[in-house]
Amino acid sequence: MGSLLHSLSAVSVILILTACGYVFSSLGWIRPDTKAFFSRYLMRFAVPVMCVYSLRTNLTLDLLRGSGRLLLVPAVTSATLFALSYLVGRLLRLAPKQLCVFMMMSSLSNAVFIGYSMCLELFGKASTPYAMTYYLVNTSFAQFVGVTMIRRSGGYGGHSPREAVLSFLKTPPIIGVLLGILLILIDWTPPSLIMSCARYVNNTVTPLALLLSGHIIREIGWKNLRLDRTLGLCMGFRFLAAPGLCLLMCALLGVGGLGRSVLTVQTAMPVLTHTVVASAEYGGDEQLAAQGVAVTTLACFVVIPVLMLLL
Repeated sequence: MGSLLHSLSAVSVILILTACGYVFSSLGWIRPDTKAFFSRYLMRFAVPVMCVYSLRTNLTLDLLRGSGRLLLVPAVTSATLFALSYLVGRLLRLAPKQLCVFMMMSSLSNAVFIGYSMCLELFGKASTPYAMTYYLVNTSFAQFVGVTMIRRSGGYGGHSPREAVLSFLKTPPIIGVLLGILLILIDWTPPSLIMSCARYVNNTVTPLALLLSGHIIREIGWKNLRLDRTLGLCMGFRFLAAPGLCLLMCALLGVGGLGRSVLTVQTAMPVLTHTVVASAEYGGDEQLAAQGVAVTTLACFVVIPVLMLLL
């Protein structure tokens, strides 16, 4: 009962802040230019700073040395989900532009805006290294596989291997993760003044990300919240297949405790918001992506308390 009440409380906090974003958007407080600022501030500055600060504060060298299995769990899970969603999409006879979006929605989760915030509420700051591990793998698949498939389906062609690697390494949050890991390897902590500033920036990520999520839901619109066969299967992948595969991989690789719980919760998060951005930019099915983000974001607030009972 205590676990259920705690998870309900954590989900309620996330839901309330997301609802505030929706209300502020309805009142005109969050406008397109505000959204652009939130998005740029978070992804180009605050999240990279958060990665450096959180990893240096919460990740030890011993834990880093043993992170191979932690990386392998989400990697194998994501690869399996991509393969399974491809087979299901082919059986549904989805058009190429829909198939690539369906695969990305089914395989990748919102690991920062919703996932990291949820893990902080459920497990505290100790969850940060495991959440960042999942984020690193999730983003790698998004850049190398998801976006490349959508580009090709829209007639833009895929990145060459060199372009894909350079694009990945130039992603600000990835730079933050790599820098945080480097600081751990050389065992150096920046001066207290810099760390104090980083702590304040770190504390802005969760509230602003959730306000932005609420605005995005309103932007998509209630009229798009229709649960058809394709979205139903996507939800099956997000909330049943993904955490189930993650738990299986954790059991096979001997990952338990907090790492197992955090990775499983991260796999059960809503559709990656970047799916909508990539679809709009490269000619994928933007409508399907928008519906997937909205429906799964609302559904996760029901799914997570149930999942916590099983963990």
